[in-house]
Amino acid sequence: MINLNYFLIFALGNLGEYINEWFFLFFISLFFSILFLQSGIDKIISFSGNLNYFKDHFKKNFFSKQVKLLLILITLLECITGALFVLVLFMLINVGPDSGFIVLGLDYYFVAIWFTLITLCSLFLGQRLANDYIGAVNLGIYFLIALIGLSFPVLYLQLS
Repeated sequence: MINLNYFLIFALGNLGEYINEWFFLFFISLFFSILFLQSGIDKIISFSGNLNYFKDHFKKNFFSKQVKLLLILITLLECITGALFVLVLFMLINVGPDSGFIVLGLDYYFVAIWFTLITLCSLFLGQRLANDYIGAVNLGIYFLIALIGLSFPVLYLQLS
């Protein structure tokens, strides 16, 4: 059986001691940057359409009067979260899989992950209050990915 690490070293050259961690951080960051930037930019471009949708979505609860403010806040949260992950991606690409990113970049990565968890909890609360239980369940998948994204580097730092 071929060891993936040896294959990567053979195919791509010696990529550094932290190549597995680098790929993990890269793909988590890529996933969430796509998710949040696409969603945030869509809310900015189609603000009036989103506002009408959310006014209808929240018409039967106490958020009905604050929909515009909440849409602006969630759009800001999504854009900030996506931008933080883009920053992490740039750092990953520039530094590469060596110990420099592990020291420098994890601070930005953890800030981005915490913003992810806050954003997802905000979205989850809104879905639950709007009685959109299917939408709330779907957010659980993203939350699980974010928790894995938070846990893996923490476990790695404790084990090394």
